[in-house]
Amino acid sequence: MNGKELNNNLHNFLQHLDSIKDTLPMTLLLLRPYQKKANLKFENFIKENLEEIEDEDGRKSVSVPYEQSRTFEQLSKNAQTSSLGSKIIPESLFVSLISQYDSYLNQLLKILFNIRPEYINKSERELTFADLNSFKSIEEAREFIIEKEVESVLRKSHSEHFTYLENKIGMPLKKDLPIWKTFIEITERRNLFVHCDGIVSSQYIKVCKENKCFQKDIELNERLTVKLDYFQLAYECLYEITTKLTHTIWRKLINEDIKLADEELNEICYQLLTDGQYKLADILLDFACKQTKHFNDATKNLYIVNKSLSQFLQNNNENALEIINSKDWSASSDDFKMAHLILSEKVEDVYVLMKKIGKDGDIDKESYKTWPLFYKLRREKEFIDLFKEIFEEDYKVLEIPKKPIQELIEELFEKNPKIIEEKKEKIITKKKVPAKKTPSKKVPIKKNPTKKKNIELKK
Repeated sequence: MNGKELNNNLHNFLQHLDSIKDTLPMTLLLLRPYQKKANLKFENFIKENLEEIEDEDGRKSVSVPYEQSRTFEQLSKNAQTSSLGSKIIPESLFVSLISQYDSYLNQLLKILFNIRPEYINKSERELTFADLNSFKSIEEAREFIIEKEVESVLRKSHSEHFTYLENKIGMPLKKDLPIWKTFIEITERRNLFVHCDGIVSSQYIKVCKENKCFQKDIELNERLTVKLDYFQLAYECLYEITTKLTHTIWRKLINEDIKLADEELNEICYQLLTDGQYKLADILLDFACKQTKHFNDATKNLYIVNKSLSQFLQNNNENALEIINSKDWSASSDDFKMAHLILSEKVEDVYVLMKKIGKDGDIDKESYKTWPLFYKLRREKEFIDLFKEIFEEDYKVLEIPKKPIQELIEELFEKNPKIIEEKKEKIITKKKVPAKKTPSKKVPIKKNPTKKKNIELKK
C-alpha cells in the first residue's frame, strides 16, 4: 500500500480550491461593468422622469409618469439584481469551498478504510437479513458498511470529524494547529449561509464560544457577509488544514512510503513559492521542517532552503539568513551550497560557484531559468553574461503561462488605468436583521388625474 490515493485526493481538492478562488475575482470583475451600467441607467431615468412630492402628513414619495412606470420598475429591478450579484456570488462560492472540503473528507475516510481494513472490520454496524441476501460477496457487503459508516460520520459536525479521525488513528490532530479556530468559524458560517441566509444563530454563537473563535462584535440575528479578505482567509485555512491532515495520516499509517510523501509535500510548497503565495508556503514549509522523520538529508535540506527562500523573496533577509545558517552546508552538494550563498547574499561567490559547476554540474540550464532561488539574480547583467559564457547561448526569460485571472486583471487595468488608483470597493454591505419584524406601512399606488404613479421614498 502506498500513499498515491491520499495524494490524488489532496491534489484533486487543492485544484478545485484554486479554481474557486480564481473564479471569485474574475466573476466580480466581469460583473462590475454590468452593475455600473444598470445603476447609471436607473439614476439617469430618475433624474429625467421622477418628481418628488410630499403629502399633508409630511410623507415623501416620488411621482412617475404613468407611461414610464413599467420602465421605472424594470430599471429598478435591473439595478437591484446586479447589486445582489455582488452579495450572492461570494457567499455561494464560499459555501462551495466548504462543500469541496466535505467531498475531500468523504474520499479520505474511504481511503483510510482501505489502508487500514481493521478500522471497518471492527464496526458494530448491523445488517438486516434482507441486506445480507442482496450482497453477492463479502467484499460487496464491506463496501456497503464503509458507505454507511462514512455517511454517519459526515452527518456529524466538522469538529466531530476530527475527533473521529483522532480515535481511529490514535494520535492528536488538533494539537499545534493554530488554524483550528478559523476552521471552526468558517464551517459554522457556512452553515449559516446554507440554513439561515447568513443570519447569526444561537447555535453559531455556542459552537464558536466553545472553540474560542467567537468574535465579540458579532451579535445574534446579525447578517454575516463574505468579503474578499475573509474569502481568502477561508481558502488559506482549508488549503493548510487538508495538506497537514493528509500528510499526517500518510506518515502515520504508511511510514514506508515516506519518500513519495516528502516529494509531494515539497512539490506543494514549491508551487506555492512560484505562485507567490508566501504565507501558505511559510506555514507548510515550517510543518515540513518539523516532521520527525524525512526520507533523507537531501529532502530535509530542500525544506530548509525553500523555507529560507520564502523569506528572502519577501525581502525578510534577516529571517532568511537565520534559517539558512541553522545548518552547516560545507559538506553539501553544489546546488545546496549555491542556495546558501544566494540566501546569504554573497553574490561574487555565487558567480565563482556557477563557473565551477559549469553546464554539466548539479544545476542545469533550466534550473537557472525556473528555480525561484535565482529570481533576483536573473535581472543582473553579470548573471546574464555568465550564463551565456557557461551554456554558449543567450539567456532568455522562460515565460511561465499566467493564470486566467492574472490575464483578465492585467487586461482590465490596461483598458481602465484609473481602477488601480481607486480604493478597494466594498463588495457587501454589513447590515443587521432585527429579531422581530413589524410590518411597514406602504402607500398604495393610485392613478392621479395626470396619470402618474406615487412611489413611497424609503428612508
